[in-house]
Amino acid sequence: MKNIWQNVVTWLFSGSELQVWQESDRCGRTFSWHAYDPLTGRSACFGSEEEMRIWIEHCYYK
Repeated sequence: MKNIWQNVVTWLFSGSELQVWQESDRCGRTFSWHAYDPLTGRSACFGSEEEMRIWIEHCYYK
């Protein structure tokens, strides 16, 4: 429930900025990374922070 509330708050206050968040299990271990770009409607999900960073660099810093 905490993750859902955190995502709602992020969405409300982020405006048009790229949104990035992680999902964790009950023990606090991260199991996925998510990104959403409200300007383009593009979203992605990854298994690691490194994959997320590569995607961001490829899409936004070509």
